[in-house]
Amino acid sequence: MLRAFFLVVLALAANPAIAQSWYSVEVLVFARDHGSSEEIWPADLQPRYASRSVTIGEPQASEYADPEALSRGAWQPLPEDQTVLQYMMERMAGTGDYRQLYHKAWRQPIGNKSETLPVYLRGGQTLYTDDGEVPELEGTLHFSESRYVHVEPRIWFNTQSNGQRFYVDIDESRRLTGHEVYYFDHPMFGMLVRITR
Repeated sequence: MLRAFFLVVLALAANPAIAQSWYSVEVLVFARDHGSSEEIWPADLQPRYASRSVTIGEPQASEYADPEALSRGAWQPLPEDQTVLQYMMERMAGTGDYRQLYHKAWRQPIGNKSETLPVYLRGGQTLYTDDGEVPELEGTLHFSESRYVHVEPRIWFNTQSNGQRFYVDIDESRRLTGHEVYYFDHPMFGMLVRITR
């Protein structure tokens, strides 16, 4: 009996997708169409984020995605009836001050930082610049779990002021505990993250 127990423990430890906890994640990123700030933003910032990542809806394209997690539906979009943030976005858009850049919901395993793949986000409009076509929004969210779930965003928004284009970012790491929806704020854009078991 004891031997069987240890075999099960070893099997779980050898398979991260089973050993990790599974969560439903929903992310909404929006632009402030009348965003303004007295702050002077650096004009030379360029997006920097994790190169090893997985894209929602296309997880099989990542060579780093765990096959067992893929077989269980990880990183595939959830149906609209399993989301709640779209209703909030519709109310915000009704004011004329906000515009949706990205909205997706999915399930994924979350373990320690080294074994949990960052999720790649890309959204908004396609911009035509001197450097070619670039997305208005791009970056990664890196979830991890020790005692609590944490998220480390590296989200970049390409915006403009006085005819000049430049990048601003959200990079505030946060522990996700006590609430279901978490708000990440910036004068130019914002992000809501909802995570549940």
